Amino acid sequence: MKFKHVSLLFAVLLVFNLFASNFVLAEEIQETKPTLVALGDSIPYGTSLPDRSQAFPNLILEGETTVINKSVPGQTSSQLLVQITTDPETAQALQNADVITINTGNNDLLQAAKIAEIAAAIQAGKEINYEELKLDVALAAAKAGENLAVILHSIREMNTDAPILLYNIYNPFPNLDAEPVKTLHQVGEMILEDVNKGFPLVASSYSNTFVLDAYSAFDGNQVDHVYGFPDVHPTIVGHQTLAALANSLLLEMYPPVEPEPEPEYELELTLTPEDETEGPVEIHVDTKGQTPLKMMWMAGEKSELDFLKLEDVNFLEGNSFEVTENGKYTVLAIFSEDGMERAIQTIEVSNIVPPVENPTYTLDLSISPNEETEGPVTISIDTKGMKPLSLMWMTGERTDLDFLEVDKVNFLQGTSFEVTENGKYTVLAVFSQDGMARVVKTIEVTNIVSPAEPPAEEEPPSEEEDNTPPPPVKKDETKQPVEKKPVAKSGNKLPNTATSAYNYLVWGAGLLFVGLVSMTSIFVYRRKFAV
Repeated sequence: MKFKHVSLLFAVLLVFNLFASNFVLAEEIQETKPTLVALGDSIPYGTSLPDRSQAFPNLILEGETTVINKSVPGQTSSQLLVQITTDPETAQALQNADVITINTGNNDLLQAAKIAEIAAAIQAGKEINYEELKLDVALAAAKAGENLAVILHSIREMNTDAPILLYNIYNPFPNLDAEPVKTLHQVGEMILEDVNKGFPLVASSYSNTFVLDAYSAFDGNQVDHVYGFPDVHPTIVGHQTLAALANSLLLEMYPPVEPEPEPEYELELTLTPEDETEGPVEIHVDTKGQTPLKMMWMAGEKSELDFLKLEDVNFLEGNSFEVTENGKYTVLAIFSEDGMERAIQTIEVSNIVPPVENPTYTLDLSISPNEETEGPVTISIDTKGMKPLSLMWMTGERTDLDFLEVDKVNFLQGTSFEVTENGKYTVLAVFSQDGMARVVKTIEVTNIVSPAEPPAEEEPPSEEEDNTPPPPVKKDETKQPVEKKPVAKSGNKLPNTATSAYNYLVWGAGLLFVGLVSMTSIFVYRRKFAV
């Protein structure tokens, strides 16, 4: 599956375009931060990273460089050549550069190999036309080699001294059993084994130009160095590896610059509230008068390096944040663009306590007596040891809302009441001022029976009426007439004097009493139970 004629064609074209030049190493040690210009595609650009500041150009020399990143995602070698020869800003940056990095050729090969189409074919179970693939890749490699030679020549015309770090191409697909990655890995190996042999030819013909072997550094490490298929970009670990390749060379030429004494930056963390609470607790950050460019926090006791794991970092907009669990929390404040001026502080939260469970309110209703009775029946209320603020009852099976009809509500002073009729009776107990803690319970009374009728009183036997008129009695005019008193009969009958007027008087007094009771109930309800 190898096609050595591809590397041969690539090498011939590179040699044809090479220009002789002396190989000169930089001799002067820079006393200030060197300027690094990054050229190329989405790899130096930092595509797929959560923060582009983690792209490898920013990590070279431990970040002790001034980075000018002129890379463009998706850029091919032809587009890079146009950029450096037509864009004034890129040309100016290259003239002033102390270090230049180049990543190119990746998109040339990816487009020629038609990786997406190969992956679709593999998943569909279709055959891959390797002969056509070889031809397409050979043409793309030849064009990329020609472009690369012109690119390096153009850079050297602008800048004769700056080291040029030329990264070769890594295989982004891991050697796994799963498809389509397995076949894509094999295709990548088939292409890159020969293509990467052309890069040293370029470096050996230009002064101060070096090839950094990204292929070998990533080989076998794709799982943690490259995001999963179909993404082919390096992870944070992958970018750190690319930066390490440059550091091993540049640290000999550009030792780390000793930082100037930095001002003291300090953080003070405080809690609100400090007493026990169910939470949340607010953590305040005092920067002692300094204004940070960025503040962030993480759960736990952390170091500055832990904040590189951005998925666990929380960024602050103000100077405080809330937490709901006990534990340690660490705050990092950045005071300078390069991140060198920073302060870190940890605080422990231990005053969050579990919330107090609300008490359970229940009612138990019972009647006395339980056996049949002519009445009344006493309904007793058991609140299970909880003291209600208000107790009331209504006839019938009711809900909480029915007790809003105040004119039908009976308020209790104790824990029982009497009823004289069978039926359902509902009790509402209120346990809190806001009325939210309440219980309603219904009981049915069925043991009240009608009183037994007393036996009818027997009338005395009546004598036969004598139709014979009595003899006339001579009236004694001298005697006063004797008043005949009525004889009371046995039983509970009203006296003959109970007239209709007397009955009206009794009913009026009863209605007056009921009115006074209702007015008193309404007054007590409004005072004790506000809905």
